[in-house]
Amino acid sequence: MKRILSLVFAALLFFGSFSFIPFAEAGADSFSKSSIYEPYFILVNAETPETSYRGIEQDADRQVFPASTTKILTCIVALERGNLSDMVTVSAKAVNFGRGNSLMGLQEGDQYSLKDLLYGMMLPSGNDAAIAIAEHIAGSTDAYADLMNQKAKEIGMDHSHFVTVHGKQNDNHYTTVRDMAVLTAYALNKSPKSTEFRSIVGAASYTTESGPRAITLINSNRMLIDAPATETMTKPISCLYPDAIGVKTGDTNAAGKCLIAAAERNGVTLIAVLYGGTLGDPEYNDGWTDAQKDKYNVRRFQDAAAMFDYAFADMVRSYSVSDLAANGMPISFDVQITNASAEDSQGGTLTANANLSMDTMISVMQPDPNAKISDLNIEAVPNFTNIYAPIGEGAVIGTVEYRYMGETLLRVNLLASRSVKEGTAQTEIAPATSGNNTAPQGSLIGDANAPTVNPVDPVNGTPVSESTGSCGLPKNMQWIPIVMIIVFVLLLICVVLFILYLRAEAKRRRAAARRRARQRARQAGQDYTRR
Repeated sequence: MKRILSLVFAALLFFGSFSFIPFAEAGADSFSKSSIYEPYFILVNAETPETSYRGIEQDADRQVFPASTTKILTCIVALERGNLSDMVTVSAKAVNFGRGNSLMGLQEGDQYSLKDLLYGMMLPSGNDAAIAIAEHIAGSTDAYADLMNQKAKEIGMDHSHFVTVHGKQNDNHYTTVRDMAVLTAYALNKSPKSTEFRSIVGAASYTTESGPRAITLINSNRMLIDAPATETMTKPISCLYPDAIGVKTGDTNAAGKCLIAAAERNGVTLIAVLYGGTLGDPEYNDGWTDAQKDKYNVRRFQDAAAMFDYAFADMVRSYSVSDLAANGMPISFDVQITNASAEDSQGGTLTANANLSMDTMISVMQPDPNAKISDLNIEAVPNFTNIYAPIGEGAVIGTVEYRYMGETLLRVNLLASRSVKEGTAQTEIAPATSGNNTAPQGSLIGDANAPTVNPVDPVNGTPVSESTGSCGLPKNMQWIPIVMIIVFVLLLICVVLFILYLRAEAKRRRAAARRRARQRARQAGQDYTRR
């Protein structure tokens, strides 16, 4: 019963609430590049992937091994050259892998769609899927590597060379973290297949839709999904990041623990590339249990999250309404009141002011570190809900929504700057003519001698103007009695429920008293008779 009452009162509070949508405000915390564990890294805005954000990079142009992050390039080439519905036959070469390889779980002769194989390559990092994809599209892995190098050159990866389609160690297979940032930005935003790419790399899990058996695939990116528990790691460290959208992990002895991660907030996409985790770390021991290794395995995800947190917070700037208004953000809006009095000094034009204090601070995200208030272009979208007189000074006549980069910053009420009186609408009756003709009703407005014809209130029989409804209320206020009825009904329901609750409580107390009386009687060795 108490729960029911709580829900009812919560509903009443909800109906009485008003609309105000604040934009998340944050301050950029200090950040040090020395806090990043991996020796090679870069953080970029996807719009300008060649340049690190605020200089957050280290050895970004040094030649490194990409491990399985290679598959980002393998994937985008396949998407642009293949057809997701194509059925691919798995060859013997595609499944010729020993222990220690990350695999989708294919068998020779299997037939799966290209779509399923792409998920199998990108989520669990299946080397078998990568070979099958390459052979299907180019005939061989060598021919496919040529296509990868063509695409790399096309998009500006000037310091990279690819030999394998899966990223297994090869000294002639190399890249730089800056080149991989350029590649990832292309795959996410600029490729004609970016939508499909985002869907694949952003999936936490996927179950194949074709083939001889269903295979459930789990993403190795722990910013998207927690690692499953094992006998030696019952509580894996969680690295989930709410704004994460992909992209790919990599792990070989020569490359170290690698990660290319992307996160998106308020239309801004950040990319973090981190390579070489645990390389040369004297404390790391391959003989450790999974639980012991986990604190090292998650460093790349934690470091990417720290980069994202810093950059997103750093992009947020707060400005006062006064400064924004001086910079061109509108805070007042004109609207025409259609039924204003003919004697209105401003011809029925009414100015509505946004209900904002000049000291109110509004936070916006500006991705450019050098951006200024003059670079802002905040869009104001007014919505007038009351444009009929009479209107009193200070009355709410609508709302205005402020938007920036597609996101709503703020929504506030619009208040009338002055009162506007209602005009009088008259309908005349033309004088009767001689003979059998009858004068038409309600014509020729403007004749001072003609009687007026007004609608009549069915409740009390009094005349009602065009803008006035029953009970003497303006038409735009006819909702008030309805709301009052709804509130009265809700209050009545609350009272009834409260009375039922009191009765139930009283009944419970009487029953408890009888139980205590019986217990005392038994303890005293007496019979208890209900009275």
